[in-house]
Amino acid sequence: MWMTKGGAVMSQNTHVGVANDRRPVNQKNIKKRRAQHQAVLAFLKSREELEKTAK
Repeated sequence: MWMTKGGAVMSQNTHVGVANDRRPVNQKNIKKRRAQHQAVLAFLKSREELEKTAK
């Protein structure tokens, strides 16, 4: 959030999504962003499985 000279908070119209990404509410490329999020989750899951097998 940004402060103005008067001290009032101006809204940036952003949304914090599931991936904790702060983005504009009406952003394009939703499919691409969702694919990136799924790729990160898949990577974390595979890394977790590798750590389990290494023990």
